[in-house]
Amino acid sequence: MSTSTLSQKSIWTGRILSGLAVAFLLFDAVMKFVMDKLPPEALEAGAALQWPIERMPLVGTILLICLAFYLIPRTAILGAILLTGYLGGAVASHVRVGNPLFSHTLFPIYVAVFIWLGLFLRDARVRKMLEP
Repeated sequence: MSTSTLSQKSIWTGRILSGLAVAFLLFDAVMKFVMDKLPPEALEAGAALQWPIERMPLVGTILLICLAFYLIPRTAILGAILLTGYLGGAVASHVRVGNPLFSHTLFPIYVAVFIWLGLFLRDARVRKMLEP
């Protein structure tokens, strides 16, 4: 297998992983703007985290700003750092209310792995930073 073929496969794998993480986080951000329009049954999971519904648009705005940094190639590393911080807050929220470990508490970490692995595979700057 040639280096350029492997490189193209890495780049596309990185784009797919990044795309999956971005799609999930974009959906999450949009939902934070329409929470007041959802039926009560749909709000139960969010209510378990004990976040006031009137604060959700602010949280969604912060998430969209972090996503914008991640999607711009020049600022993608900063975006990944900001998203990691955002997702760390999500882990803390799940720990605080005692949610199940693997399905809820660690889910933001799974998303962060997609973010960083996707960036590592598609951005030579990240690979270069990790070289010995």
